[in-house]
Amino acid sequence: MTTADASRDRWLNGLPEEPVKRRWYSRLLRSPLFWLAVVLIPFYAYCLVDQYWLLSPSETFEDGSMTLGISNEAFRRAAFYAMWTAMAYSALFIWLDRFRTSNPLVWLLTFGWGACAATWFSIYVNSWAGEMMATTEANSDSGSRAAVFSAPFVEEFAKATILILLVVLWRNKVVSRLSMVALAGLSAVGFAFTENIIYYSRVWMQATHDITIADPEATMVQLVMLRGVYTSFGHPLFTILTASGLVIGLGARSKIVRVLAPLGGFMLACAGHMLFNGLSSTNSTSALMFPYYLALALVAVIVISLIVSVVGNGQILKARLGDYQRAGWLTPRQVELYGGPLRRIKLIWFSIFRGPRVWWQTTRLLRRATELAYLRNSMARGTVAGPGDDRAHELITEINQLAVGGKALSDYRGLKVLPPRRRRRAVPPPTGGHLPQGQLTDAYPPPVAPGPAGVGGNWPAPR
Repeated sequence: MTTADASRDRWLNGLPEEPVKRRWYSRLLRSPLFWLAVVLIPFYAYCLVDQYWLLSPSETFEDGSMTLGISNEAFRRAAFYAMWTAMAYSALFIWLDRFRTSNPLVWLLTFGWGACAATWFSIYVNSWAGEMMATTEANSDSGSRAAVFSAPFVEEFAKATILILLVVLWRNKVVSRLSMVALAGLSAVGFAFTENIIYYSRVWMQATHDITIADPEATMVQLVMLRGVYTSFGHPLFTILTASGLVIGLGARSKIVRVLAPLGGFMLACAGHMLFNGLSSTNSTSALMFPYYLALALVAVIVISLIVSVVGNGQILKARLGDYQRAGWLTPRQVELYGGPLRRIKLIWFSIFRGPRVWWQTTRLLRRATELAYLRNSMARGTVAGPGDDRAHELITEINQLAVGGKALSDYRGLKVLPPRRRRRAVPPPTGGHLPQGQLTDAYPPPVAPGPAGVGGNWPAPR
């Protein structure tokens, strides 16, 4: 009997036995995500410190010229302005990842990769490429060569590397296009955050050391509006193109498509990045209005496609969870709650007012239901074989334990948003006009004889 036949027999005979529960530290040590965090977080710290000491000191050349270093004050001011753009885009991409919500640690590692590792790698490679492309002739375009021909490939590769790591180590969790797009966007937002800090701080240092600039703050705010508002979509847009190609490759059954789709997405992202850098480096601001409007139209198309993907993901959840309903594993009410985007939000909203533990278990319940739906979708598409049945059984068992065991809020029907408060039992006031000494107890009536044995009766209390 094959594994698929055995799984089918267990499926028809009933749910499998409850999996062995391991302690939290045992599960932690068995998680690839934990070891990825142990390796990456110290590496992130090293990258930030190395970039700080690379940019902070002044540099003197052989001809006596000197570049301005970046002071701590400039870093603080730049981080303050760059923070708001990063927070806005991070909230947007985290919200987009609401169907198959990733672990918060994954969000942190992805953002940190873009902000620390990708910028550290890019600053060294781009500096080396700029030196290799430099010329001794008076060429006005020599300074933009690295920005056009080197930076797009280096930066897009650096930002997308974390996506490859997550797909290899966390494959069963990255189940939809929205999840991959959200993680790609977080990596790009982190990269733009650090890059904006470097640009803003350099402008501040230049403005404070140039006597012809009367208001350094206004000069810095002008760059903030340009990079942090008007063209802030650049890095997320290009990295999303790479992520889209990767998603197409992961969902395809053809080996050729699995190879060419990620490569095509990466090359498309690099082409867009090259066009963006080339136009901004060689043209004036007034000449860039028409390309800017075209870029906004492209962003609008991508936003509309993401909205369509959100609607499509809701339909996938309902359809695939309905398969388990027809098999008798889920109830119609569960499919209605777990498959409807608005009902999922309402269920989480009700759970928030019932304590952090209930909220956490409710989100865990929804994550397991979403993983079950996407697993079924992969099995229907033929990208997951027979072993997917075992994982489906584990997910159904965990869903029933969370819903029936009372750990999670499984339904909000008949409940109020704010649960009723428990009233404490009223303590009777003391008699006699003064507070008694010792612990206050209820006023019981005195015993009446003949009473029970041992309380005023004739017989001792039984032992």
